[in-house]
Amino acid sequence: MVLRIEEGGGRSLRRDGMLLKDLVEVSKKVSVTTRKTEKASLIAECLKRGQEREITLAASYLSGQIPQGSLGIGWAILQKVMSHLDQRPRPRSLPEVDRFFEEIAQSRGAGSVENKIKALRNLFSSAREDEKEFLVGLILGEVRQGALEGLVAEAIARASGLAVERIQQAVMFSGDIGEVARVALVEGLQGLSRFQPRLFHPIAPMLANTAEEEGDAVGRWGEVACEFKIDGARVQVHKDGEEVRVFTRHLKEVTERVPEIVAMARGFRLDQAIFEGETFATRPEGRPLPFQTTMRRFGRVQDIEVMKREIPLTSYFFDLLYLYGAPLFGEPYRKRFELLSESVPSEYRIPQIITTDEKAVRSFLEKSLEAGHEGIMAKGVDSPYVAGHRGFYWLKIKPAKTLDLVVLAAEWGHGRRNGWLSNLHLGARDPESGQFVMLGKTFKGLTDEMLRWQTERLLSLETHRDEWTVYVQPKLVVEIAYNDLQESPRYPGGLALRFARVRRYREDKSPSDADTIQRIQAMFEASRLTPHTPSEVVE
Repeated sequence: MVLRIEEGGGRSLRRDGMLLKDLVEVSKKVSVTTRKTEKASLIAECLKRGQEREITLAASYLSGQIPQGSLGIGWAILQKVMSHLDQRPRPRSLPEVDRFFEEIAQSRGAGSVENKIKALRNLFSSAREDEKEFLVGLILGEVRQGALEGLVAEAIARASGLAVERIQQAVMFSGDIGEVARVALVEGLQGLSRFQPRLFHPIAPMLANTAEEEGDAVGRWGEVACEFKIDGARVQVHKDGEEVRVFTRHLKEVTERVPEIVAMARGFRLDQAIFEGETFATRPEGRPLPFQTTMRRFGRVQDIEVMKREIPLTSYFFDLLYLYGAPLFGEPYRKRFELLSESVPSEYRIPQIITTDEKAVRSFLEKSLEAGHEGIMAKGVDSPYVAGHRGFYWLKIKPAKTLDLVVLAAEWGHGRRNGWLSNLHLGARDPESGQFVMLGKTFKGLTDEMLRWQTERLLSLETHRDEWTVYVQPKLVVEIAYNDLQESPRYPGGLALRFARVRRYREDKSPSDADTIQRIQAMFEASRLTPHTPSEVVE
């Protein structure tokens, strides 16, 4: 490979192409390297070997992202694919992999599952074992070689000869690290300058971390802005006069699906603005409906007027990112909310208090729960808006819900968790049948120490296994924290845990102490009829 970095970050190349095996080798090297600078150097050298589209794909894949977004592929489909492979290993280029992903992403309607399986079999049949492992992790969002987006941004800076701050800013405004990598390496600084906040170009949203308790926020900042935490759909509204467009947190446009948001925004005294809020489906009396009901409304593309009547939406706005040509990302949150308040009526602003008192925070949390919401957001009043990043400027505060469930099986991990049993199959007790009813899976919340311990313990309880999964005697009780229960035809009990994560193992409890499926079903029914209150929280 011949490469010359030119002044300003542009370059000239003799192109050799990049294969999937090249990327996998880099990923493996990064995963065993401890120094951040060495990780970034490995990725930078990889990017410099790529052609234009290959640069985009390499940066995306090493960040654990697929340009097409979610492919709608889960473990069940992957296991079906892997069980019937006619192995014909041959090198695949990154653009070839991309074409397979595009075919899968575009497959919709009748026969789409079979088409996805066929495309995956064609891809996986030609892959080596380490390539298959990488692809599985990529599809499931479990690429864990340590190349997080921030690290890849640093690698792009090294490969292009540009300042890392310029790369980070471009990623912040574009939300597409692959495209930023391509532009930085091929076009240099001049090309990178076009990544600015622009109307009708969605910006990757700022995200929050989770607080352990109410006092964390006051202890961190002293003065804190507290707001209702709505379990709805994050929306970003772009407005220029009468033209209004609405985007989701995943940067997808949904303008045609939410005409009431468009009409509402047209009534605000904001021209040339970008502002954010939360939208949720409501009952006739105004209380929130379950999250999946809101998602059903957002998923509809036909009969929108009928859906408006059947599932009305309510919106609260909480941030202003851009006003009359001026980005507001560096302004403190207090200032951004004040500017928002000048043009957005109070009934459409998120309920908020600013306080230094922990008791006031707890009282506000109770008020949010009584209104049917899931908790509060706590935000530093001086915090900037860091687009596309999850940090500690914002904190989610929610009452803990937990269940004691039994481990029914575990799947072998990938990437950093290779060799350990990771993804747990979770079951609730059914006293009527004497069996356990599966409610979902999770690999979240597990420390390295827990992974080592559970692998040894579960292998001692093994009854049988297949290529991916070890099935065990239902003897191990685990305490699972979760956000909500939702209907799911995927599992026998008709329910699934939403955002489940492991809190701890309960060796002090036997399977007979586990929560029953009947109790969990009753909890779900109660949540559909009444708003959450502190007394309903499972301790």
